[in-house]
Amino acid sequence: MAVNTGLMSVGITNREATPQVHNSPGVGGAARKATVKDYLASLTALLSATSIVRVVEVPAHCRVTDVYITSGAQGVGSVDVGVYRTNRDGGAVVDQDYFASTVACGTSVVRVDILNESGTNTLAKQQLPLWSAVGMTSEPSKGTMLDIAITAVVDFTSATQPIGLEVSYVM
Repeated sequence: MAVNTGLMSVGITNREATPQVHNSPGVGGAARKATVKDYLASLTALLSATSIVRVVEVPAHCRVTDVYITSGAQGVGSVDVGVYRTNRDGGAVVDQDYFASTVACGTSVVRVDILNESGTNTLAKQQLPLWSAVGMTSEPSKGTMLDIAITAVVDFTSATQPIGLEVSYVM
């Protein structure tokens, strides 16, 4: 087997090109990361499946770099973590389990990385603006926000603990 010392990422290939190709912030180029973190102090006991908890909003044109979920022991229940339009933009689901599907919350969930727990948010999609990565068919106007939300998949029969998300992104 031959040793190859000339393999380069897309960003490095762009840097080495003549003329140089500009790398987008966060995609080969340097970027400042923003983080938004919020939580619901207590899930409602007897929260039924398909209930939606909108936790944080992010710009539709951002590139999401990290998604963490934290939850107290809810007794029973599981959630999807996905992307929704904001309520002022119609509130429709874009992809209910884009980041994570059926995360069990019966016992404590201590800051778990779910950026691609579902297998949907591939490395290639992580290089795209969120609106494109989640399959929106047309580019929304600049300034459009999207909600990252938790959707109950299994009924929560005794939930009373906090649950939250921490999402980091670059522009």
